[in-house]
Amino acid sequence: MSRFLPTEFVDSIFEIDLEKLKSMGKKGFLFDIDNTLATYAMAVPDEKTKEWIKKLQELGFGVYLISNNNERRVKPFAESINAGYIAKALKPRIKPIRQACANMGISVDEAVLVGDQLFTDIWGGSRIGMHTILVKPISEVEHGFVRFKRRFEKLIMKRLNKKG
Repeated sequence: MSRFLPTEFVDSIFEIDLEKLKSMGKKGFLFDIDNTLATYAMAVPDEKTKEWIKKLQELGFGVYLISNNNERRVKPFAESINAGYIAKALKPRIKPIRQACANMGISVDEAVLVGDQLFTDIWGGSRIGMHTILVKPISEVEHGFVRFKRRFEKLIMKRLNKKG
C-alpha cells in the first residue's frame, strides 16, 4: 500500500508550497496534464495556471510534462507553457520519468512529480523514490478507464487514511 502513498496531498497545484520544496533542494516539476493542470476539454491551460507555471519557472524550477496522453494532446499544451514533454509515457513506467528528469538536467531526487492518479502518477514516482504530490482531480468528467480506476483509488485512500 505504501507505494501508492503520496509524499504530499493538496487540493490543487496552487497550494503547493514552492518555498518549502526549494529549501529541500527540489529543482524541477514533472506534471501530469489531464485533471492535474487542466480538464480533458482544455487544449491549453487557463491563464491562472499559465501564470502559476511562469512563476515556477521564474523561481528557477524546471517544468516538464509527462502524460499518458498522445502527442497531439501534449505537444501544444507543453508549447503553451514553454515546457518539455513526454507523451505516451505509460506511467507508472519509470523509464520515461527518469528520462524527463535527465532532459531537465536534474536527478530524480531533485524532482517532484505532481498528478491526480494513484495508479499512474504517484505509483510511478514512488517506485523510484521521488517526492510525489497528489492533487484532487480538477473535474469529475473523465474517460471510462480512469473512472473505473477511481473506484479502487478510493478504497486505497480509505485504507491509507486509517493507517495514517
